[in-house]
Amino acid sequence: MQSVAEHTLRWRPCLDSTSLRHILSVRPGHRHRHVCLEVRAAATKDVPTWQQLSARAGASALEGFSVLKNNVPRTAPTPTLPTEPDASTDKPVLLYRDTNAWCPYCERVTFALEEKNLPYDSVLIDLRKKPHWYKDIVPTELTPAAIVNGNLVYESLDILKKLEAEFPEQQLLPEDAALRDEAEKLMSQAEEFSTAGFKFLAGRSLSSQPGEDRSQPPAQQQIDELREAFEEKLSQMESQLEGHEGPFLLGHFSLADIVYTPAMERLGANLPVMRSFPLRHHPNYPHIAKWFAALNERPAYQRVKSDDMTHNLVFRKIFGLPLSASMHNGERQVAARKEAAAKVAANRSAIINDLLKNSGIVRSRTNQYGTTLRAVNGYPMEPSPSAVAAVEYALRRLCNWLVHGVPGPRHPDLEAAALGSAALVFFAQRASSPRDLSAAACSELRHACFEVLKDMY
Repeated sequence: MQSVAEHTLRWRPCLDSTSLRHILSVRPGHRHRHVCLEVRAAATKDVPTWQQLSARAGASALEGFSVLKNNVPRTAPTPTLPTEPDASTDKPVLLYRDTNAWCPYCERVTFALEEKNLPYDSVLIDLRKKPHWYKDIVPTELTPAAIVNGNLVYESLDILKKLEAEFPEQQLLPEDAALRDEAEKLMSQAEEFSTAGFKFLAGRSLSSQPGEDRSQPPAQQQIDELREAFEEKLSQMESQLEGHEGPFLLGHFSLADIVYTPAMERLGANLPVMRSFPLRHHPNYPHIAKWFAALNERPAYQRVKSDDMTHNLVFRKIFGLPLSASMHNGERQVAARKEAAAKVAANRSAIINDLLKNSGIVRSRTNQYGTTLRAVNGYPMEPSPSAVAAVEYALRRLCNWLVHGVPGPRHPDLEAAALGSAALVFFAQRASSPRDLSAAACSELRHACFEVLKDMY
């Protein structure tokens, strides 16, 4: 494998030759820095201003979006009132929900509100530090809660039923008595269904048991047993869907689908990544696959759903699971990943030097990660040992992912994580085939870089 460091000689200039000669002819010092700043400004002048970009994006993209001046987080996807006990609205519904819109029970309510096209305002509740006034008015101290036509309701199922009773114009429960009973039965079983799924995802009970050591990963036998328990629930759902002509639980879309959606959304996003279980496209559950597809076509769901990566990051924190992707373990893929890991390990010194020298991560630094500038007069770069160690650790995590499918423990220092992240982004674009490694290995290397980046923080 040719040294990656040799690639530094093939510099790809972003300036024309006249500008380059002008810079190189200037003696070092403040004049040189001034000229560099002018060149950088010229290189970025064609990027539109914020005003131009906003105009191009269009005001309609901000419909319902709130930028909050004194809150954390600073944004919300729906109209939001201050988190105060006297917050009030002239809209029929005031919803108390979690700040990040991660809560699956809150999503049930927002999904129903959007389906029924009901105007509402929200008050954000920090689940880590709930206001005393909120705990005083909501006995469970949980989210969601809602004031519906002046009446306080809590627990997501109770809120959904209250919305049905108060706003019958857009019914989400069937009028047919038998179908309504069927819907009620399904909704009563939803918690048991989701618990089975999340236990399989976590590989253990969702709450700590006496004497349980949760610092160790769960045993494979335990994961297999939890998988079987969840597959039993999935088979029941598959049979329920098969029993109706339409793609939904009762054939047509109903409140029962809304109740199951948040858990299925989160399991569909996380099980392929953390348990190699393709819930949305599993061959054993074709009707569930159709349910997912039909659900995704609903405009109301598009307004309230999250994306897979957000769910991956949130559930990694909740369950302490490594964010490893479902890997294709064909013979060729395994061989390509091993090749990439072996060649990175063999050439690691040159790679680390190249990443430090050419990615820009230690230029103009003034902390422990590097203090030396790469000057025009030829002085060599001298990265600090901490910077070298940070990049080296990122590469070891990369190779661990290539060999084992998991990157291993994250670096506890945020500065080191930042350096490692920048190095991997640069490395993904720096590696070249067949110069450095075969085409298949290069593809696996780039894929691995971006998978490990998901697990840097």
